Amino acid sequence: MNDRDLDIVARNAILLLIPLVVEDFDASADCIIHVWYSAFLRKSDLDVLQQRIRPLIEEVCHKLTAKAADKLLAKTWTYGQRSVRIVLQKSAWDALLAFTDKPKDLTMEQARKLRTNVTLAEDRMDFRDRHLWLQTPSHRVAMVHFRENGLLLPFGTSHVDFQQPNP
Repeated sequence: MNDRDLDIVARNAILLLIPLVVEDFDASADCIIHVWYSAFLRKSDLDVLQQRIRPLIEEVCHKLTAKAADKLLAKTWTYGQRSVRIVLQKSAWDALLAFTDKPKDLTMEQARKLRTNVTLAEDRMDFRDRHLWLQTPSHRVAMVHFRENGLLLPFGTSHVDFQQPNP
């Protein structure tokens, strides 16, 4: 584990596993970008997390049930000529599962409100304005657009497929 923050470690592990389980390079790159940056995911991205990556992690967790929580444990996955080796404490393997599922009670509207309460908070307006002041006009527009909708997409791209909160 090369970081003490489990959120960062989990995100990095998932981002490394996506290109391993998604054969199509373009689809893999899109999925990585949206899992990393976007507040909402397409159903296909959530399916990658829940149906392709989660079973890999569940298999590891099942094999580690009798191990101590603080013991470092490694798993290597190989697909063709590609492989990924992840070393985590047992407790981190168990926690990693939660990063593949969206909270069951979280609606799109609740997720959007939680996000905008942070990204567009009134008490942080001065901070945002100072940051935007340093940007070129086109970057300002893009930054504000991203803060408002939470999706890393080119302008004019449809948001209609992004209906799932990013876990």
